[in-house]
Parts: sequence; structure tokens; C-alpha cells
Amino acid sequence: MKFRRITPDIASNKIEESKQFYIDFIGLKLAMDMGWILTFISESNPTAQINLLQSDKEEIDNSNVMISIESSDVDEMYKKAMAQNITIVYPLKTEEWGVKRFFVKDPNGVTVNIMSHVDKTENSKS
Repeated sequence: MKFRRITPDIASNKIEESKQFYIDFIGLKLAMDMGWILTFISESNPTAQINLLQSDKEEIDNSNVMISIESSDVDEMYKKAMAQNITIVYPLKTEEWGVKRFFVKDPNGVTVNIMSHVDKTENSKS
């Protein structure tokens, strides 16, 4: 069996804030907006996508939802997060297994792991 893509679907009652987060901070392109569903894509890899589903619920619990986004420049993303006052819930760190990452919260409470693979010797630099 082959899979063409796997796409997270995030419930949202904060569509405008989410657009700003996924377009302005993450750098995705809004590829589809049907009002009740929005699809954001990576222009360099259009199968890398995130869907937001409009919810009319006042309270949405996305606290158990986590997604990972591999970036070509995690250091630049970290600087951008700080400059845009994005909520950072795990600071930039190079893990001993060769992943440099930090976690932020999106407007819907989703934890976003922004990461890149690095040479394992780089962990002594962080």
C-alpha cells in the first residue's frame, strides 16, 4: 500500500489568528479556503499540509494534539518566534539523538514541534 500524504486536521474557533500563525510565522501558503475548512501547504513540498476545521464550539481542547514541522533553518524559526511573541513552551535545544528543536503553541492550543536534524556533535554547541 502507498500513501500519498497524511494531513493533520485541527479544530479551530480562531481562524484569523490561525491564518496569521500558519502563514506569517510558519510560512505556509493558504491553498484552499472553503470557509469551514482551510488547507495550508508548503510551497516547496505541497503534500506537506495542515487543515483547519472551523468549529462553532466555544471551548476546544487541542491540548493533546501535537504536530512536528521539519524546518531547513530551525535557528531562524526560533528567532522569528521570539520576534513575533509566539508562545514558546520548550526552548531551542539540540537533543543528544541529533534533533535540534523547540515547541510553540498555535492559537488553538496545539503544540508544534519545530525541528531539524543535525550532526550529533552539534549538541555540544547548544
